[in-house]
Amino acid sequence: MNPDFKNVIFLPSSTIKANFTFILTDSAGFDQKSYISGIQKLCPPCWTLSDDGKKCEFEAGKAQVTCSTTGAEIAIDKCALTGVDPSSIHLKDTACFATEVNADTWNIATGFSDCGSELGFSADKLTLQNTLTIGYSVVTGRVISRKYEIDFSCSYNNIAEASTTIQASNVLYGDITFNLNDAQPAELSFDFGLNFYESAEYTSQADLTSGAFQPGSSLYGRIAPTSALAASLEFSVGKCTVEDTSISQSLDILDQCPVDGTAFQFRDSQSDQSAVKFSYEGFVFPTSADDTTIDVTCQVNVCERVRNKTKKIKFLSNSDKPK
Repeated sequence: MNPDFKNVIFLPSSTIKANFTFILTDSAGFDQKSYISGIQKLCPPCWTLSDDGKKCEFEAGKAQVTCSTTGAEIAIDKCALTGVDPSSIHLKDTACFATEVNADTWNIATGFSDCGSELGFSADKLTLQNTLTIGYSVVTGRVISRKYEIDFSCSYNNIAEASTTIQASNVLYGDITFNLNDAQPAELSFDFGLNFYESAEYTSQADLTSGAFQPGSSLYGRIAPTSALAASLEFSVGKCTVEDTSISQSLDILDQCPVDGTAFQFRDSQSDQSAVKFSYEGFVFPTSADDTTIDVTCQVNVCERVRNKTKKIKFLSNSDKPK
């Protein structure tokens, strides 16, 4: 069936050799077949046509995001940005623009509270979000590609565990790198450690192995991230559990609030940016062996830090009060 040129649709594009892509449909809408006559659609160097054929995107490995516990970093191969002014490659805050890493790569990075980055929750995960803007490509005085705005994000398990024992885990604590076009393959998790100390001064770390603690004595614990959290983050401790795995018995000593009978208390506060300290009365279970090993595990929740704000209030004296 010959196409009806009354139904020619002109789609402007900066990624083709001609000025327009012609998509032709017949007057009856028969099979919606598209005809492209004498025009070859091309993407810029180091870009490729998306699977749906509707847009250009980076070739695999040419633009990659690295998510870490300090923020996000994007590395872009220069072959994909021919003719693009590096100052036009920026995040939401235009002051955060691309810098040259080497002869082949541009780099741009953000922390949790930098460059216009926003913290939020998506699918119950702590999420860092920002937008990468790429300006026009200008070669020999001609604009050969359009401006791009590409949203990206990093997701984190905001619930972590700190334990006195080493356990196998399927969560990822290191950095993770993936193509800018792709979804993040796995969430990152923050890593925390739990150590016990000899006294409430928290100066000397205690060795509680080989029968070193006596039931009924006070135990002094300290939970801290294994690497410093970003300044815009803090963590709180919501639950702590004591367990004797050899007899499959456990008891919560903290469940949002201290559990009665355990003498659990926080040294300073339940949340902090660097460390949370606590103490409780050590115990074993009635059927525990004399030399049993007790595991202590605490649940940690990472969230956006709320800074204290002080508001001055003026108290009126009798003479100041309105008559």
